[in-house]
Amino acid sequence: MSRIDHDHADSHAVPTGHGHFDAAASTWDADPAKIERAHATAGLLRDTLALDGTERVLEIGGGTGQLSLALADHVASVLVTDASPGMVDVARANIEQAGLSHRLTTQQLDLVTDPAPEGSFDGVWSALALHHVQEVDLLLERVKTLLVPGGWVAIVELDDDRTGAFHAHHDDFTGHDGFDRESFADRLRASGFRDVTVTDAGSVEKELGGDDQGRGTFATFLAVGRA
Repeated sequence: MSRIDHDHADSHAVPTGHGHFDAAASTWDADPAKIERAHATAGLLRDTLALDGTERVLEIGGGTGQLSLALADHVASVLVTDASPGMVDVARANIEQAGLSHRLTTQQLDLVTDPAPEGSFDGVWSALALHHVQEVDLLLERVKTLLVPGGWVAIVELDDDRTGAFHAHHDDFTGHDGFDRESFADRLRASGFRDVTVTDAGSVEKELGGDDQGRGTFATFLAVGRA
């Protein structure tokens, strides 16, 4: 995946507190870079997962639904979830406008604290959402229970950034400054996933806040595991 210019790259979020995303939801898609990022991620997932059109998918931290909208023609169905009710409202409107309500549905959901959605899934995808989740291991364990045998999880995330620059201007951020790739793979294995792979997923450019004026480039990875 090529480098994507994205001033606010957290286009899919599962924050501990979702007020920021509620407030930003109505104008989130006005930034073309966010849409470009979603389409680039969709292309990466298509190439990696070899989708055959029969998959029932759960998206975690789906934001305004752009990633699943870009992949709608390649799967049977997607349940797009997000902890932010504002984001879910916009995702629902986007899905209806695209005429895809028969294939994509939405639900406000924090998978760490809320009851799990009904049914099982062939796959779960998530893009730049898990770094907002404090209890990542618990989330991964819950994801594992929702997958059919042989189902997959595909997670795009930020590489470990110990400087904290990516979220330097978010005073209320309580998540992770990215993840070490090897450690994240170990998290997946510890949660019961097998055949775990971690590959490059391009990079994100973002305006830096605070005293670090200018732009920063942040690498991302794609982690895939099988249930």
